[in-house]
Amino acid sequence: MSESDLENALEHHDETFFADLEALLAQPSISATGEGIPECSLMVRDLCIEYGCDEAEIVETAGQPAIVAHARADRDSKIDGNTSNGESCPTVLLYGHYDVQPATAAEWTSPPFEPTVRDGPDGKQRLYARGAGDNKGQWFAHLCAIRALRETTGLPADVVLLIEGEEESGSENLEWLVREHSDEFDSDVAIVADGPIDSSGRPHVLLGARGLLYVDIEAQGANRDLHSGNFGGPVPNPATAIASLLASLTDEYGRSTLDGFYDDVRPLTERDWDVLGAIPVDEEDILSDLGLDALATNPGEGYVERLLTRPNLNVAGLDAGYRGEGMKTVLPDQARAKIDYRLVADQDPAAVYDALERHVREHTPAGIDVELSRTAAMAPQRTSADSPVVEPAMRAVRDGWDTEPILKPALGGSVPTYVFADALDVPCLVIPYANEDENNHAPDENIKLSCVRAGARTTVALLSELADANLELVSTNS
Repeated sequence: MSESDLENALEHHDETFFADLEALLAQPSISATGEGIPECSLMVRDLCIEYGCDEAEIVETAGQPAIVAHARADRDSKIDGNTSNGESCPTVLLYGHYDVQPATAAEWTSPPFEPTVRDGPDGKQRLYARGAGDNKGQWFAHLCAIRALRETTGLPADVVLLIEGEEESGSENLEWLVREHSDEFDSDVAIVADGPIDSSGRPHVLLGARGLLYVDIEAQGANRDLHSGNFGGPVPNPATAIASLLASLTDEYGRSTLDGFYDDVRPLTERDWDVLGAIPVDEEDILSDLGLDALATNPGEGYVERLLTRPNLNVAGLDAGYRGEGMKTVLPDQARAKIDYRLVADQDPAAVYDALERHVREHTPAGIDVELSRTAAMAPQRTSADSPVVEPAMRAVRDGWDTEPILKPALGGSVPTYVFADALDVPCLVIPYANEDENNHAPDENIKLSCVRAGARTTVALLSELADANLELVSTNS
């Protein structure tokens, strides 16, 4: 059978695919509250079997369960007359998550758990529902590809499908799951379909993801709020202390002042610089879209370089004192801040947290008690641009989307690719299938129907490319 047979199989099941996806999206599976998690995990397991996996099981963790499915290669599978040697074919790990963010129905045009197809701002049909883009619609495209391959040319590679239920709450048990069941996840490459395609509308292949360290800071002063006239001056102000502390964490260019912060940052190679140089970016368009007149770039650092290859401190929230209308001359007793560090390849969130603790102790003024609490942490990961999986992946995305993809060193956000790179010692790529304006985590989350179809075609091409390449896939993350 030929590639046209595969395309016909995808088109033949198009109506069924979207009906099943809508049913999946109609089932709540909210990570923060646990609502619908047991029902959705059963649904995911059953879909894996229905769509051609040889086996699928629900694996319990200390938190939400995960689904692990296996689809073994069809021996002597053929595409356009080329035979894939099933005895030496690679094993491809495909990762996604079935849990979703909470949604407030009043903020949505249509109810978040009543999937609705309607035209988007660009006039193209979109499926609106919580989880449509993040992430049910993306990993479901893998199942569509497996089913089409099973019914036509045969599956050219062994596939392990891991769909977890805690990504939206930090993937707390994912590393335990992968290490505890490492035999089940034995693979040659890991692929994560998550996040949006490039803002230009072109697909992209990402070599990894930035890491995350999220920290709550609480400063305590007096045992109650005070009158600023009667006590202001000699009594220390926790709001002023937190403002000063936050300012001390970076220099005038936004670079971290923590001791040793940059010691482990992986240097960029010549190939990395080539990748960065090929990424299209229109800074004037970004400024216009955001209503800004300048960007916070360091001297000698471009927008893309700073976004994708440099660590960064972000102040996510501040809370202190009176915030109502009019005037209240109060000296607050407490002040709070939330900060997040985005980390890059080879940085350790635990080491950064330790350095932050030392810095805070050294910069806390007398009379103020400051407490830190680590809310979430995720290590960064970046596969080498010279990895043998990169070119097959680029060809597959080109075939799936019928346009040239953009190669990028990392996703700006954080997804748990480090687990597969570290626990399994395999290269890991992020290949998003959702549209650039998917509104993930926001009202009216959606995915273009054309993106689901392109994602399915990409998975078909990806499995075939990796099998045809007949590569000895080894980890190139170090």
